[in-house]
Amino acid sequence: MNRKLASIGVGCLLAIATIIFLYPLFWMILGSFKSNAEIFNTLIFWPREWTGQYYEILLSNEFFPYLTSLANSITVSLSQGVGATLLAAMAGFVIGSYRFRGRIGLLALGILVVLIPAQMVALPLFMWVNTLGLFDNVFGVILPGLVSGLGLLFFARVYSQLPSDLLDVARTEGASEFRIFLLTLPLVKPFLIAFGFAHFVLSWHAHIIPMLVLNSEETRTLPISLAALYGSSLNSPQAVLMAGSALGMLPLIAVFAFAYPQLKSALQEFVSQ
Repeated sequence: MNRKLASIGVGCLLAIATIIFLYPLFWMILGSFKSNAEIFNTLIFWPREWTGQYYEILLSNEFFPYLTSLANSITVSLSQGVGATLLAAMAGFVIGSYRFRGRIGLLALGILVVLIPAQMVALPLFMWVNTLGLFDNVFGVILPGLVSGLGLLFFARVYSQLPSDLLDVARTEGASEFRIFLLTLPLVKPFLIAFGFAHFVLSWHAHIIPMLVLNSEETRTLPISLAALYGSSLNSPQAVLMAGSALGMLPLIAVFAFAYPQLKSALQEFVSQ
């Protein structure tokens, strides 16, 4: 009986937490159908009139080229997610599988990169990107995001758990070190997808570097375009912002649906280790 009561109590707490976390999401979606007066009146939950005019205004490029900004965000986030995952996996393979002088120093450097706030390196990164001629170019945002100290630490831990006998067998067969790394990728596939998804989400919501590097409307990412629209004037329909945010969730939901089985597997394996 006590176990049943505890289970019911935990279920109720989870239900309450779910409602608390999902309420802003539902409010945003419903807000994309409301007028400004209804949005600023927090007592009005359901829109008085269901209309898709604000989605039409959003997609008409009246305020900014929405589809272009959405495509820029997908390009930047996908490129950073894939690129940072591969580079971090290669670095983690070396640090986690080998013992060499300077290994601890590299791990300490990875920790230092994680601890340094992005605001402290924003100006040097901007100067570097500008020197490379990538100002107001999506590649100027992609390039700095390809390096991840957290990814280095994560994959160093993952590869340290692989049996060294597997690597020794591959070496006796004459495989090169890069070939051995490629052979290990299927073994760490859940971790690759899990980290790639996490980096995709972080890149999607990044503001500092895109705000400094991207200047024109044709190169801005979606969060920067929506922030610029919000800051420009409060006289514009706030439902347009809500509609843009609601549509902007679709790529994140699609990537999460693709990565969820691997996320679950990676979490179970990481906890078991």
